Amino acid sequence: MKKLGLLNTLLLSLLVLSPFSAVSAERPKAETSKRSEMPQPMERFSYNSVEAIRKHYADMKLFKQNLEADAKARGEELPEMKTKLALGFLEAYLQYVSVRAYPNDQVDWTAYLRALKHQDQMTEMVTAANPMWQFVGPRGLAVPYRTYFGQGNISGRVNAIAHHPTNNSTYFIGAPQGGVMKTTDGGVTWTSLSQSWSMQQVGSIAVHPTNPNIIYVGTGDFQGWMRPYSNGVMKTTDGGTTWVSLGAAQFGNRCVSDILIDPENTNVITVTTGFGPYQGLAGQIWRSTNGGTSWSLVNNAANVVWSDLTMGIASGNTRYYYAVGHSGNKDVWRSSDRGATWTKLTTPLSASNQNALRIAASKVNANTVYLVSCADQNIWRSQDAGATWVSIKGTMPDPGWYQGWYDLTMAVSSRILSGNPVDVIYLGIVDLVQYDGATWRNINNGFTSSALIHIDIHSMAVNPNNANELLFGTDGGVYRVTYTPSPHSVTYTSLNNVLGITQFYWGDWPTSDLNWMLGGAQDNSTPTARGNLSSWANVGGGDGGYCAINPLNQNIQYATSQGLGVYRTTNGWSSSNSISPSLGSDRVPFIATIAINPANPNFLYAGTNYLWRWNESTQSWSARLGGQQLSASGTVLSIAAAPSDANRIYTGSTNGELWMSTNGGTSWTQINTGSPSLPNRAITSLKVHPTDPNRLYATMGGTGTGHLYLCVNTTAGTRVWTNLNGSGATALPDVHTNTVELDPLNPSQLIYVGNDIGVFYTKNGGATWSNGTDTNGLPRVQVNTLKAPTGTTYLNAATYGRGMWRIRLPFAPLAGDVDRNGCVNDLDLLRIVFRFGQTGSLPEDLNGDNIVNDLDFLEVLFNFGTGC
Repeated sequence: MKKLGLLNTLLLSLLVLSPFSAVSAERPKAETSKRSEMPQPMERFSYNSVEAIRKHYADMKLFKQNLEADAKARGEELPEMKTKLALGFLEAYLQYVSVRAYPNDQVDWTAYLRALKHQDQMTEMVTAANPMWQFVGPRGLAVPYRTYFGQGNISGRVNAIAHHPTNNSTYFIGAPQGGVMKTTDGGVTWTSLSQSWSMQQVGSIAVHPTNPNIIYVGTGDFQGWMRPYSNGVMKTTDGGTTWVSLGAAQFGNRCVSDILIDPENTNVITVTTGFGPYQGLAGQIWRSTNGGTSWSLVNNAANVVWSDLTMGIASGNTRYYYAVGHSGNKDVWRSSDRGATWTKLTTPLSASNQNALRIAASKVNANTVYLVSCADQNIWRSQDAGATWVSIKGTMPDPGWYQGWYDLTMAVSSRILSGNPVDVIYLGIVDLVQYDGATWRNINNGFTSSALIHIDIHSMAVNPNNANELLFGTDGGVYRVTYTPSPHSVTYTSLNNVLGITQFYWGDWPTSDLNWMLGGAQDNSTPTARGNLSSWANVGGGDGGYCAINPLNQNIQYATSQGLGVYRTTNGWSSSNSISPSLGSDRVPFIATIAINPANPNFLYAGTNYLWRWNESTQSWSARLGGQQLSASGTVLSIAAAPSDANRIYTGSTNGELWMSTNGGTSWTQINTGSPSLPNRAITSLKVHPTDPNRLYATMGGTGTGHLYLCVNTTAGTRVWTNLNGSGATALPDVHTNTVELDPLNPSQLIYVGNDIGVFYTKNGGATWSNGTDTNGLPRVQVNTLKAPTGTTYLNAATYGRGMWRIRLPFAPLAGDVDRNGCVNDLDLLRIVFRFGQTGSLPEDLNGDNIVNDLDFLEVLFNFGTGC
C-alpha cells in the first residue's frame, strides 16, 4: 500500500524453498532466529478488532527493529524501505477502524446497513430548480515521481476488472467505493453504471459470455476490508441501466469476493463470500441455477473466508471449478459438477494461518491448475486436477509476499513455446511478475525509477479474444498491457485519465478561485488543480493526507504525507520544500491533521498527542503548545481556529477529548464535559461560527449516538452541548460522521454534514435534515471534507472513492432569496444593487450566468415577500 518499500529480500532469508521440488508433505521452515521470524498474520476474523490490529502492528514493528539490529550486528545497513510498507498498511487500517469503533473494540457495521435504509426514507423531491453535484476531478492526474507510481496518469484503487466478450474496447472495473465504471473506447472515457446504488463498494464482476447486457457485480470491499458489508450480487440485464440486488439476505450481507458464470449453462452462477458485518462469521459458497433468482448453499466449511474462484477449460462434459479461502485449515476445494458439490483437496499448504490464497486454472490443459500462498511464499502447479502438486517458484523475483492480505491476484493466459501451447502466469502482489512457461521475470520493476505502473496489484483480466492483452487493476487505477512473447516485452497504457475513483483523505479550496483544488489521497500523494480542472498535478509523496490553502494568498499551500511529513509551497507548487517538524516521542497518527488559522493565516497547526504551530513569518515550528498532552492513546483528530479571534483554538481527539485555548495555545481548558456533555466518541471535525468564537460545532465518529453537537458558549462555567441530530425520519443517519460546514450566508441555520454514506443538510439549524447525496447526483460515498469558500457560491466535497465534487448552493433554492434566510425581502434587493454588474461566482447571480444584472433583480422583485 505505501510506497516505501518491501520486506521481500529479507523474508527470503527466513523461508527457503527448494525450486521445482515435488511436494508430498508440509514444507518445513528454515532454521531461523526466533527474534527475526515473521509474525503470523492476523486471523481474518480479527480484522475488525482494534486490539488485534494494534497487537499485530506492535509485533510487526518489533520484527522490523530486530531485523535492523541484526543487520547492524553484521555491519550492514538495512534500508527503511525494506520494512515500512507493511507497517504503513497496518497503521492506515488501524486508524480507519479505531476512530469508527471508539470507545469499543469493533465497528458496528450493521449500523451502516440501518443508516442506508434510513437514508432511503429521507429522499427529497428534486425539481428542475435544484442544483446537482458535478464531478470536478482529478482528471489527467500526473504521478508525483516514477518510483512506485509508474508512468502515465493515476486515479485510485481498482478491485475488479472484466472484459466485454466480443468488443475489445469495452471494459468494466469495480472500485472499493467507486462502484462500477464502464468504458466503450478502450479507457479514454468512463461512465458510472452504479450511480444510483445504495452502496458503492465492489469486489468482483462477471460479464455474460454471450449476452454482455447481463452483468453480475459482487458488492463489498473484500480486498480492502474498509467496508465489510454488501448488497449481495447486483445484476443488470440491460447493460447497466437498471439493477436488482440478489442474495444479500442469504449471504448475510457478506462481501462477494468472486463470481463464475458457467459457459455451457449461463443460468448457473457460483459465488464466494466472506468477511461480513456480523462478527465471527466466515463465508460460504453459493450457487444459482436460474441466473441469481434463487440460491443454494453448496459449501459451508467452517471458518473459511472464501477469496477466489476459477474454472478450467472443458474436457468433454467435465469442467473443474476450484475455490480457495483464508483459514487455518488449508481450504482448497474442487467441484467436478459445475459447483453443485465440492471436495476438499490435499495440498502442500503449511498449517499456518493462510490469509492470502489465490487459484487459477490453465488455459491449455483441463487438468492443470495453479495455487499461490503468500504465507508460504510459494506457487504450485497441479496437472491432475489437484491430486498432486509441484512447486514452480524457482527463481521468481520477489513480488512482495508479505502483503498478500491486502493485494493479491493471479491470472493465466497462454502462448506457443517450441510449437506447443503453454500457460503464461501473471502474479500481482505489491509488484508484478510473469512466468512465460519457462522463466519468471519482473515485468514492472515497481520499486525502481523504471517503474511502469503503480504498485499494489489487486485485479487482473485476460482479454478473451487476445491472450497477449490483459488489464491490471492497482492502487493507482487500471492499465492495459500487451505482451509480445518474442522477445518477451511488455507495453503498458494507463487508462486513468478521467477515471474518477480517487480516495481523498482530505481536501481544501481557496477563498474565491473555482479552479484551484488540493487534496491528500490514499496511496496517490496530493493531487492539485492549479487553474485547469482537466490537468491535475501531484505533489508530496506516499499517501497524501490533510492539506491547507492560505485564505489570503492561495499560492501558499501545505500538503502532508503519512507520519506528518509536511510540504510547503509559496508559488502554487511551482516549487516546494519540506518543513516536517522533528516530533521526538510524540504519538503521530498515520494521517495527521493540519489546519490554518483563518484569522491569522501565518499560523498552521499540526496535531500529534500535542498541538504544534508553524509560523510562516519566522519559518519555524513551536512545539507542544501550552504543554497540553492528550490522555491515554489519543491523538489530535480535528483542529479549528475562530475566524473572528486568532487566539481562540479548539482541538478534538480520537479519544473524545475537546480542548480550547483562548490565548493562542499558551493554556488550555478541556470542554467536552458539560450539562449535557459530549458523548464519548472520536471528535472528527470542528467548526467555529464565522463571527462568534464561542459558538462551536463538533461532529462525532462511530455509531450509537448523535453526530452533530453545538455549544453556543464554550467559555460558560457549565457548557451545554446540544444534539443537532434531529429525530425520526428526518434525523441524521446514525453513521460515522467526518465533516461539518456552515453556509457562508446563513451559518446558524444552513449546515452541511459529510459522513460515511454521503452529504446531508439542514435549513433550520438541525431540527430536520435532508439527504443531499444521490437525490442531487452524488453517489453514496464516504465524504471526508466539505467546504463552502466565502468567495464562491459552491459547496465542495472530497470523497473517499469518487474524487472531488461540487454543487451550487443552496440545495433547495427559494427563488429570489439571495441571503438564504427563507424570506425574499428588501435585504435581497439591496444585495443585488450593491453587486450589480459584477461578474464571477457570486450568490447574487441568481440565474448562474456569471453576472449580476437586471435578470437577477427581476427574480427578487417577482418573488418579493415569499417565505416572509
